[in-house]
Amino acid sequence: MFSKENVKKAVYDGLKEVLKTQEVTIKEDETFNDYGVDSLDQMNLLLEVEKCLGIELGDVDLEKTNTINSLYAFINNKHK
Repeated sequence: MFSKENVKKAVYDGLKEVLKTQEVTIKEDETFNDYGVDSLDQMNLLLEVEKCLGIELGDVDLEKTNTINSLYAFINNKHK
């Protein structure tokens, strides 16, 4: 299992890489779309999260798994 802080850090680090920024202010329940991340960037974000956490997310549904909270739940359900 991964802690929420580990997942949040992986998302923040991924967003920094994908969006080429140093400052990330996304809230845990804010959607990636609302934060300005398009569908291609979301796929790249997931690749970065996979790399940071050392896991494969595989069949993640970006329509449902589009916040830090939902990604955290998905990861912990998949990697128990």
